[in-house]
Amino acid sequence: MSSGVTAQTDTDYEEVVVDSNDSVTYRVGDGETLENLLIDISAQNAKFYIRANGRDWTVRNIGIKGTWDDDKKEEPFIVSVSSDGTGVVENFYWADGTAPFDRQRTYGGAATGCYVANAHSGTLIMENLNLQGFSDNGVYGSSPGDLPSHSSGGGGGGEVIIKNSYAANCAPAGFRLGSDGSRLENCVVTNCTRNYWGFYHDTKVVDCDLSNSSQHGDIAVSDSYWDHAATVTAENAYFETTAKHGTNGRVIGTSAERTPRTRPDQVEGVPLTPEEAASGSSSAQPSSPPTSDEDDETDAADEHLLAFVTDPDAQYASYELTAKEAAEFATAPYNSPSGSQIESGSSNDTIEEKDGVYHVSGVTGGGYGDAYRVQGPVTSINIDQPDVMWVELDGEKHSPEEIIDKTASNDDGEQDTGSDSPSNAIVIDGTETDGSSSYRFVVSGSVEKASYQDASIDDSDSIDGTAVEGTVDGWKDAYWFSGDVTDFWLNGDALVDVEYDAR
Repeated sequence: MSSGVTAQTDTDYEEVVVDSNDSVTYRVGDGETLENLLIDISAQNAKFYIRANGRDWTVRNIGIKGTWDDDKKEEPFIVSVSSDGTGVVENFYWADGTAPFDRQRTYGGAATGCYVANAHSGTLIMENLNLQGFSDNGVYGSSPGDLPSHSSGGGGGGEVIIKNSYAANCAPAGFRLGSDGSRLENCVVTNCTRNYWGFYHDTKVVDCDLSNSSQHGDIAVSDSYWDHAATVTAENAYFETTAKHGTNGRVIGTSAERTPRTRPDQVEGVPLTPEEAASGSSSAQPSSPPTSDEDDETDAADEHLLAFVTDPDAQYASYELTAKEAAEFATAPYNSPSGSQIESGSSNDTIEEKDGVYHVSGVTGGGYGDAYRVQGPVTSINIDQPDVMWVELDGEKHSPEEIIDKTASNDDGEQDTGSDSPSNAIVIDGTETDGSSSYRFVVSGSVEKASYQDASIDDSDSIDGTAVEGTVDGWKDAYWFSGDVTDFWLNGDALVDVEYDAR
């Protein structure tokens, strides 16, 4: 501890008042605990430093009072956990943040709320944080995921788990993580440049409310410079906007439908003053988000488990599906007939959302399988090697056409019994071209002739199962179909129009 520091001990915590242009430093090592401190840096250019490193250490009940008024980049609070060890940061309040320099709100700088070092290789659990007004992240926790090409070298890969915490008014992110297994649980983040940033690798946002991002998005993924194939999986999380930096990142999941929490007093255990933090108390009145068990019965009825399963001799068996509402990686609660796991989420598996349609693709084999949770109707399924791969719906083997029919919904949201006609349309228009045009196409569901857009219905056009063949010469042919168009051939200059949900 430096000179110029006074301590008061007439409370259940120690209050340390740092003089102007002075600082106080605390170091925490293996098996050590730093707790019950109120550090007052209200004086001009007063500073504090906490360095926690090693195994099985704890920093708890720390309240920081006052604004960090130096605009140079610094990391007052640095943590790292050694391999096979655990570190805990609990009840940490620093809501006065840094001086509001406008340029730092966009470009970073000044102090970081808490920085997780590149070398972190163990497990870090952070709970009941209240961090506001930082211009270099509330928690800068992505460095353990640094790639080998990073100037600091490859990161240690340790997990960072942030629970029951609050962040607001931070740049470039409220919480920024980037190592496999890292996640936010029951956190509220609002009005940050990016409320949550999954910088590298695969991270999760669970039971959180992320709202009112001030610039890039409530959930941002990857980084334009590194362009890593990062993923952020959102589970029972509220968010309004997303951002992808670079070309490879993706956000998996859809926003929960609820009114988001936006205040620190709505999160269980979050200290609302530095005094509460130092004493290990909280006056918060939490309002936890609904769990999946509390979701309405309609949502549960519309969710299905789809599994693509292979024979042991299958190699590089690929598949694709499209869904109307949402799709996410999953693990089936059973094994394949070969005794192998059925689980998606590897680098071969992708989920992409475009124009409200979810496109899923993957490759598996060797008796293994891939599984997905799908909300709402499945509109197409394509299997590249049907002799060695099949698809299961909720644990039962079905043809792709049966699954499309079983998951289809009517306009009132009730499950379709299969009696309704398909609603997608394809029109081959030969009215504005010279000469005849021949065509052939195949769909993944059912198909029937139609008079849509004043098309003719010709006996010479043939339908064989899901395959269609015909000719137009100065007229239009149209068809209703379900699923997707999986193959198409045209000889001529006719115009072709495909419309989904056309009726």
